[in-house]
Amino acid sequence: MSDTVRPATTERARPEEIGDRKRALAQLFDRSAPMYERVGVEHFADLGRRLVAYAELTGGQRVLDVGCGTGAVLVPAALAVGERGEATGVDISAGMVARAREELTRHGLHHARALVGDAETVALEDAPVGPGSFDAVLAGISLFFFPRPRAAVARYHRLLKPGGRIAVSWWGRPDPRWDRVFAASAPYGRGPSSHALPDDSPFRSIEAFHAVLSTAGFTDVETAEEDCVTRFANREQWWRWVWSTAGRQFWETVPEESRAAAEAAVNAELAALESPDGSLYSTSKVRFTLARRGL
Repeated sequence: MSDTVRPATTERARPEEIGDRKRALAQLFDRSAPMYERVGVEHFADLGRRLVAYAELTGGQRVLDVGCGTGAVLVPAALAVGERGEATGVDISAGMVARAREELTRHGLHHARALVGDAETVALEDAPVGPGSFDAVLAGISLFFFPRPRAAVARYHRLLKPGGRIAVSWWGRPDPRWDRVFAASAPYGRGPSSHALPDDSPFRSIEAFHAVLSTAGFTDVETAEEDCVTRFANREQWWRWVWSTAGRQFWETVPEESRAAAEAAVNAELAALESPDGSLYSTSKVRFTLARRGL
């Protein structure tokens, strides 16, 4: 089994290949879990709050968060639906789910839970779900990792109540100022970058993703695009942040004997982006897509 995970794969892949990729994805995020969102960089938590705001959740609703990670979406969603509601998060990584549970406990959110499971199929032995189970399905910076995003979207359509909404956040154009940074590292790795999408990914354009949602039966599909500004105190913090996220999947493929040269090449490009105080920032585009299941 490969140690690298592409953000998305063809939905015509063999079942055993899909299984391998899902196991690799779980292992990738298990390795990231201990330091994920713990290096002093405000990033995913802010994006989670913004997605929940777009979803316009109301008190008493039942919400499913697919690919819940450490709870960046799950926590604000649980706060939005209140104690009369219910929020369920599902993630394939046991390490990330453990972190999400810690966050739910810290916030006293007893009406929310995080479960280990396949967020693509949402087939949970200990918490069975059926058609019309949820008022909203949320996917925060996660759906493009799934091997079969089209099948996943169709599944979510069935899980929603009539009139229910799906809300998805995903990446638009990365900051072009950083293209040289990723280009500098590319010759040294043996696997794909987490920033690359395969040719058949529906996340290559807004039109392509809208078509996937429409094919699944969703209506009123719309996407808003905003800036996502991420700040780093210095290049050392940037490196810690990369290794705490899925970005590590590329760097884990760089041979040990090439690591110093690779880091030097990247640091030379980072130096060109530094502010006078040594800080760095990136301004990428993030997309928030909303759609509704018909009545």
